[in-house]
Amino acid sequence: MLKFSKKTDYAIILLAHLGAVDLPVSAQEIADVYELPQPMMANILKQLCVAGLVQSMRGQSGGYVLAKTPEEITLTDIIIVTDNLFTLVECAHDEEVCKVHRYCPTREPLVTLHKKIQRFMEETTLASIMTEALIKHPLTQETLDENPHLS
Repeated sequence: MLKFSKKTDYAIILLAHLGAVDLPVSAQEIADVYELPQPMMANILKQLCVAGLVQSMRGQSGGYVLAKTPEEITLTDIIIVTDNLFTLVECAHDEEVCKVHRYCPTREPLVTLHKKIQRFMEETTLASIMTEALIKHPLTQETLDENPHLS
C-alpha cells in the first residue's frame, strides 16, 4: 500500500521543526526533542542540504535552518529527496510496461487516482503540514527549550 518510508517521515518532522524555530538547530537537538536516532537525523539533514531545502550554518551557534520558506517546500520536494518517486501503478508513467494496457479495465481509474494523489502531494506545503500539526499538537516554546542547544 502507499506508505512513506521512515526517512520521509523523519524528514517531514525535521523540516517542520526547523520551520517552527528562528535559530539554527543541531541534528542532536532535534533527535533529543523527538527521541529519534541522531545518526539518521544527521544523514537526512545532509540530504536535505544537498537538495537545497536546508542550509547548514557553521560555528559556535551553528546548526541547520530552512533554505526556503515553508510555503515553498512541497511534500513532493521532500519525497524526491528521501524516497522513490510516487507510483501507484506502473502504467501511470509508462503504459507500455503493461501487457494489457489497451484493454485493462482498471487502468483509467487507477491512473486517475494516481494523478489525484500526485497533485495532492504537489499542492501540500510544509506550511500546511505545520499548521495542521500545530492545531493537533501545539509545539510550545517550552518544548523547544527543553533541551540545550548543541552544535
